[in-house]
Amino acid sequence: MNAEHIARNYNTTFTQLHKQFKWTNKTVLMAAAAMYTMKSKAFDLETFKHTADSIKSEASLFSSMRSHPRFTTAAILAVNFDDPVKHIPRLFAIYKDLIQKFKRGNFTYIAATIILTNDELIQQEELGELVSRAKIIYDKMKKEHPFLTGQSDYPLATILAYENRDNIGQHMEYFYDKLNDNHFSKGNNLQFLSHILSLAPSGENADILINRTIQIYDAFKRVDIKQKSVYYPVMGMLSLLPPEEVYMEEVANIHKELNTLKHFKWQKDLNVMLAGGFYVSEKLNHSNITETSIYTAVESIIQAQQAVMMATMAGGIAAASNSGGSN
Repeated sequence: MNAEHIARNYNTTFTQLHKQFKWTNKTVLMAAAAMYTMKSKAFDLETFKHTADSIKSEASLFSSMRSHPRFTTAAILAVNFDDPVKHIPRLFAIYKDLIQKFKRGNFTYIAATIILTNDELIQQEELGELVSRAKIIYDKMKKEHPFLTGQSDYPLATILAYENRDNIGQHMEYFYDKLNDNHFSKGNNLQFLSHILSLAPSGENADILINRTIQIYDAFKRVDIKQKSVYYPVMGMLSLLPPEEVYMEEVANIHKELNTLKHFKWQKDLNVMLAGGFYVSEKLNHSNITETSIYTAVESIIQAQQAVMMATMAGGIAAASNSGGSN
């Protein structure tokens, strides 16, 4: 895996975005650039701009899609569809279904993009059932961890709803409690990690998966990356890969390359999270991983985690988007 090549592609896309949208929050543009890098998709400025403008035109006056979040949404559409603008009406239609159960705001739009990019997995008449399952899962999260669970959990609840497994709540709690017993700190990041591990293929042994996660945690220290709780979701994504596919030295190399770049050298935490996402994406795109469920789960997690992470870190943009307004 060529860490320098990955970092260079990411930097090139970001530079083009920053030049065109220089007044936009840099973290949002980093999110958009990261989407292209993870999908190994060539960046086309005109397509991206047209998509972002079309999202803004479709949105209502007080919608968060008239502000910064439209750029990450445009990137998600552009990397997943040959004609991204064509899918914008469908995105807003899914959003309208979601707000029957969830609050309005940016995280609900993120959930809508997850459904949109996985449209082939469900029929139209099943959309209502999927949304209802997502709300049931979210309510279970809220019941177990009322002070940790919030709107940023909508995307993961939506992904978990596709699994339609029995006892998903108990499964998540098992991961949460067992990892906490093994030096993982309680909080939002551990909850996110427990949700990610719950997306492992149904045949995966929970205790083996927990042991793999602990090994990944230990490997962070071995390659001189601090074992911060903010990195727990990245550890979860890496743990879903087959153990023989995980080389922490390569993740560390990508991280080091990102730290050398002018625009990103002060974004050390973000760079760790991106390095993990880039690594997992490269493995899914270019390795011999044939387990479809792993590919689908990890790809969705990357989309959810990056979008939520970026929105959260972008100077309160997500909070402002969720504070009220229509659509």
